[in-house]
Amino acid sequence: MKELTDSSGMLTDAAVLRARLAEDGYLFFRGLLPVGVVDDVREQLARILHDSNWLAPGTDAQDLVASDRAVEEGSPGFFGAYTAIQSTEAFHQLAVRPELLDLTSRLLGEEAFAHPAHICRIAPSSPGANPTPIHQDYRFIQGSIDTLTTWLPLSEAPPEIGGLRVLAGSPRLGVLPVKASDGPGMMRAEADENHPEWRTTSYRPGDVLLFGSLTVHGAMPNRTKQLRVSADFRYQAVSAPMARDMLGTGKPHYHPDVPDFPTLTRGWTSTACVEIPDGVRFVDRWDPRLDDVPAPASRFAYV
Repeated sequence: MKELTDSSGMLTDAAVLRARLAEDGYLFFRGLLPVGVVDDVREQLARILHDSNWLAPGTDAQDLVASDRAVEEGSPGFFGAYTAIQSTEAFHQLAVRPELLDLTSRLLGEEAFAHPAHICRIAPSSPGANPTPIHQDYRFIQGSIDTLTTWLPLSEAPPEIGGLRVLAGSPRLGVLPVKASDGPGMMRAEADENHPEWRTTSYRPGDVLLFGSLTVHGAMPNRTKQLRVSADFRYQAVSAPMARDMLGTGKPHYHPDVPDFPTLTRGWTSTACVEIPDGVRFVDRWDPRLDDVPAPASRFAYV
């Protein structure tokens, strides 16, 4: 599989970054975030996983060696640990780091904000757990077609632990048909799994992979004994439409299996990182399984 192109050297040139995003559908930045900040978040989450018996007895929590209590996302036994993770202020604060907000605002050409549903992925070994199938975010996020996703490894993530892969150039395919699948999201985009333009890397804490909502991407199988721990954060322009959530707009990931933010944020120093700015315009959602998907033109010339 090809190596991701590192755009770190072009970080201050928004025009070049937009052109590369339009061409490849992704941008990768090695070491964009301070490693110490990411390490602190991982350490807090590792303690939760240890206390939830997700880690092997007698091992160092920071090694993230999975026990037989570690389960696939959404399975029985998942939501206790996940609620504790969603209650961790430092995890949510990571989504509004200036490095991420500044980058997404410059790419969008205006003020951006992070969607409150910050996602933490805890992936046990496969085949016991199914990796996230290849998909495009637009069917799930909806609202603005120019919503950007950042994927952050919170621990070392070489390909064998199931790091993310992206299909370079895939936004030019438009919105692809889908079929039912196992794994998070439960839908798979009908794209070529063996296309020569699939790309990945050996990820390290501090790295950031950013991609558009039409970029085909997915996780690879975890072939180790460790848990893969990562974060997904989504960003859009304040002026762009945001899709209403059927369970309540601005709710946490996996609500109502996870409590709402007034419960999760008790004792926090600030809740600004999980709030939607005033003035954001909301639109209704459509069935993500539709064959004929409404896809407006993108400022990145995806369609």
